Amino acid sequence: MTNAQRLDHVEDELETVKRLLVSTASYAESANRRLDELTIKQDRTQSHLDQIGVRVDQLTIKQDHTQSQLDELTIKQDRTQSHLDQIGVRVDQLTIKQDHTQSQLDQIGSKVDQLSDQVDNFIIHTQRLFTKAGGEIEETKARTERLEALMLKLDRSFEEQKSQFQEFQLTTGAALERIDRILDYLLRQQGGNPNLPS
Repeated sequence: MTNAQRLDHVEDELETVKRLLVSTASYAESANRRLDELTIKQDRTQSHLDQIGVRVDQLTIKQDHTQSQLDELTIKQDRTQSHLDQIGVRVDQLTIKQDHTQSQLDQIGSKVDQLSDQVDNFIIHTQRLFTKAGGEIEETKARTERLEALMLKLDRSFEEQKSQFQEFQLTTGAALERIDRILDYLLRQQGGNPNLPS
């Protein structure tokens, strides 16, 4: 190979190196631009990450608060469930008592029905007695009227007998008085007095 050929070859290689350097420089410049863009994006990403971290911290605090509220709600739910269980027990007891009360009411209703039947029978019997008693009362009333008439008759008879007895007493008194005078006269006659009583 001649020197001229070597020189051309060297120049070709230098041209190639030059192109490579230009290409490398362009690539480096492009890489720097991309690096700057990536740096900016990284900064933005970091800022976003920082914001996300803040939000995560806030969410963590809220989560802790929410967990605390959930714990309280769980405790309240347990208490409520306990109360509901107690209410269920009381409802069961009341149901049993209600059934017992209903049974007693049924028994009372049966007794009331029996008593109602007895009252109806009593009323019927009483009405019969009243009907019978009404006839007896009418008969008794008639007898009473006859008895009153008899009593009036006896009163009139007594008054007549009383009047006759009074008249008899007067007559008897006058007769006894005359007999007394006669006895006095006779006694005086025995004593020597001749005057007769009038």
